[in-house]
Amino acid sequence: MQASRHPMPSHRTPGHPAPGQPTPGQPTSSHASSSHPIPSRPALLILGILFIAMALRAPFTGVPPLIGLIRAELNLSSAAAGMLITLPLLAFAVVSLFAAGLARRFGLERTLFAALLLIAGGIGTRVLGDAVGLYAGTAIVGAGIALGNVLLPSLLKRDFPQRLAGLTSAYVLTMGLAAGLASAIAIPLAELPMSNLQLGGWRFSTLSMLALPLLSLLLWLPQLANHTPPAATTAHAPHGGRLWRSPLAWQVTA
Repeated sequence: MQASRHPMPSHRTPGHPAPGQPTPGQPTSSHASSSHPIPSRPALLILGILFIAMALRAPFTGVPPLIGLIRAELNLSSAAAGMLITLPLLAFAVVSLFAAGLARRFGLERTLFAALLLIAGGIGTRVLGDAVGLYAGTAIVGAGIALGNVLLPSLLKRDFPQRLAGLTSAYVLTMGLAAGLASAIAIPLAELPMSNLQLGGWRFSTLSMLALPLLSLLLWLPQLANHTPPAATTAHAPHGGRLWRSPLAWQVTA
């Protein structure tokens, strides 16, 4: 008996696609493989990351060598001078709790830009005025550094997962070099002959650290077109209220 030449009818339920075809609204494999777009100019992004890393350390480590000069000019006690080192650390502890929430609301790139603005504004504030401006500016610098400390590693983890180890090493190395260089040149910069004595000495040395956040801001401007959340591990970090009740957080603190 000769086989029928007519194809067997398909018994698909109406409204269901054929096998192998995506259902309506289902993302294709090209979009499902990554939840975030690949940076269009990774070289510029990496350069911006490295400059931000330098801006997160130099304004902090450039101050301790100048403590003697600052005490002599502002008549500070040893305890009061020590607060210049303690204030940024306190800002790290407090502001870091809010970094992930700010990044979720405003975007990772814009929050990092705001962190650089805080660092730049804090540097300017602490050299223009008396001890009040010095302490206020130091706290502002610490707040900006705290945001960057939390969000910059998240940016690396999110945008460069395949190169995370190498870029993290470069990021940490750049940060360490900037920290050591700022500490090494702080006194030589303070000893330069200045025609304007109001901004001479330790004030000029501290103000010179403003170059790093300003350059970082310029390099980061192209990234402001993006409005993306941080990496999932940062985005889902516990909020401040839950963190205080976390046994793991207290164990790590201890």
